[in-house]
Amino acid sequence: NWKCNPDSFSKLDELIGNMNACDTSGCDVYVCPSPLHTTYLCSKVNEGVKVCPQNCNFKGCGAYTGEMAVEQMKDLKIEWVLIGHSERREYFNESDELLAQKLKYILDAGLKCVVCIGEKLPEREKGLEATMKVCIQQLEQIKGLLDPAKVVIAY
Repeated sequence: NWKCNPDSFSKLDELIGNMNACDTSGCDVYVCPSPLHTTYLCSKVNEGVKVCPQNCNFKGCGAYTGEMAVEQMKDLKIEWVLIGHSERREYFNESDELLAQKLKYILDAGLKCVVCIGEKLPEREKGLEATMKVCIQQLEQIKGLLDPAKVVIAY
């Protein structure tokens, strides 16, 4: 996950070159670029690298300023999308219910999804039981949608 990086388009080719130099035959490689860089990466990465946008809306194309829709992703031949990152949960108040709605929309449209789960530092400091409670709660809304062929859980 590149988060909101790099700060300059001119740095992309070096990052892409590093990925393309890797032998991806024995593993799955997902790169989650900034939305501004997604289209460029789609045209530059090797076949073994999956471009995976960092977010998706819940409804499709239309009046959703700043969002990306699966229809747009499919047009770019994107197969995977990432949702639920802790920063999206915290800074954009994405709830478990909203993420369940997004996941259903993504899967219904024929894409695959990386769903992020995890606890915050104060919860982690409380120990394994607190950590597990948070992760189980985050999975509760989507458990009926979990298909290992279509959904990867990232912790």
